Amino acid sequence: MKKVLFLFCLAFSCVMMQAQTVVFSDNFDSYTAGQKLCSQNSTNWTTWSNAPGTAEDAVISTEQASSPSNSLKITGTNDIIYRFSNQTSGVFDIDFNYYVPSTGSGAYFNLQHYYNPGVEWAFECFLYNSGTGYITINNSNTNFNYPTNAWFPVKIHVDLENNSAILTVNNTDVITWTFSNTSENTGGICQLGSVNFYAGAPNNASGTYYVDDFVFTEISAANDGSFVFSPEGDITVNVAPNVPSTSTYTLNMSNPGGTPVNYRIVPVYNVEPSIADMATTLSRSGEVSENGILFGSTFVAAAIGFPASEIISRNLISATLDRIDVYLTNVDLMLNPKIQIYDMNGILVDGPGEVAYEQSFSPIEGLNSISLTTPYLLDGRDLWFGVYFEQTEATAASETRPVVGCDDATTPDPYGNWCKNSVAWNRLNTNSELTYNWAITGYVSGAGITPWMSIAPATQGTIAANGSAQANITFTVGNESTYTGKLYLYSNDLNNDVNILNVTVVVTDGVDENEAIRISIFPNPATDVLNIASESINRVEVFNMAGQRVWDGQYSENEITIATHNWGPGTYMVKVTANGTAKVEKIIVK
Repeated sequence: MKKVLFLFCLAFSCVMMQAQTVVFSDNFDSYTAGQKLCSQNSTNWTTWSNAPGTAEDAVISTEQASSPSNSLKITGTNDIIYRFSNQTSGVFDIDFNYYVPSTGSGAYFNLQHYYNPGVEWAFECFLYNSGTGYITINNSNTNFNYPTNAWFPVKIHVDLENNSAILTVNNTDVITWTFSNTSENTGGICQLGSVNFYAGAPNNASGTYYVDDFVFTEISAANDGSFVFSPEGDITVNVAPNVPSTSTYTLNMSNPGGTPVNYRIVPVYNVEPSIADMATTLSRSGEVSENGILFGSTFVAAAIGFPASEIISRNLISATLDRIDVYLTNVDLMLNPKIQIYDMNGILVDGPGEVAYEQSFSPIEGLNSISLTTPYLLDGRDLWFGVYFEQTEATAASETRPVVGCDDATTPDPYGNWCKNSVAWNRLNTNSELTYNWAITGYVSGAGITPWMSIAPATQGTIAANGSAQANITFTVGNESTYTGKLYLYSNDLNNDVNILNVTVVVTDGVDENEAIRISIFPNPATDVLNIASESINRVEVFNMAGQRVWDGQYSENEITIATHNWGPGTYMVKVTANGTAKVEKIIVK
């Protein structure tokens, strides 16, 4: 997609092989002509909006071919992407054959730096239908020639080890440049993200062209960073019943790869909505001004955010987001307006993640107050919320469009002006003239719990190549019998970018947690019943991984049998108290 239609980036994880290895190739001859590419191969190809089979998907054609008998025809609203793995090391070639008819408006393709959508264009390349074209890097154009109505080769050579790249068109080198530069300026990232074949052309025209014989080759092996941690698996900790009781769990992290790895650890709590009478306002804007932002796309989202650290500092864990206010104008031009709440997005890029909740509403001019049908529970994650709407292509191209209200700030809040009118989330102030924050406000009710997980020395950091780090997770609990939650481990290792560890902390009813008791729980996995044997069983409690107690029984026996068929398949924590000593074991129910 051309940058004038906003930002994109793509996500794909290739299995890297030895040097001088073809990672992927496609001459499009294995597909059925007349049908769409991504519908036939969504493993290797996708569209701008990750929507195979839609109007963005391109058709396999027999009209032209550089190798018999098919090629990929890009026209209309086609927007095809091939995704790399955010490589930061290694040397690569991207080769394809191009055919641009002189009867059309020209052609276009670009390269992206980031795995996440629309963060940085490495370059944009425009081809006129007359046999000339240009590549845009650092806001400067370099011209080249090519043969119209004929197939010609294009090569993009990317050397991430030396931060350099070369574009070759029709066997002629066009330009060598610093690869971390972007299409607009210097100071980007030296990273290979994706390539995009979009039905664009110079002068914002709609292009028509053909692509064939696409080959992605690893010339020199990549040695990217890798995130490894131990112990692996869920965390179960027994603590004595002192109030407070404290236990520390050490997570060892390492990076056996050749480039640094960034990581982030977010504690999340299994909580129920609180009912205490407390109200909090969440906003990033100052006084609402006459400012508003027009968007030239068919859908728009505007959002503000509050990181996990702020949710904790404001004592909001177990509170609920009940209402969202937003200022809107020209609402008669809005289609399908919704309030949306977004999940965390890890560390690969700032900004909102996937939609976690949405609710349609009927917009009015000015202030819109939307009470949520289902209040949204705050459990320790980053919180992002905002407004979404669609508009017709004619509306998006006109000067009269729907408007999301802003304040009159000259210094933008880093969490106050996120927007999306493509697949990509970005901040308004990527345009230096748009310093405003969205006039969006959230209203939260309920009293938060005291967080019982803390991380030292920091919740996020960087592990050097071949380096290591530690995170000490301290559990400080009160007089409840069981505490459950999760640890989200994020990293920029795309083969291991998110791990979710279930956490269970059990208070051991007053006996030294190291005192051994003999306990037998079988069968494991269980199907219909669970047998427990120990000396003088006093109590058995069973919890699912959401922290809900599914069984609680008092006994004075050495052997008991419990029916499990009503629990449902999954992993459970069984807490057995025998002779005054508590012990927890994990079981699986099929």
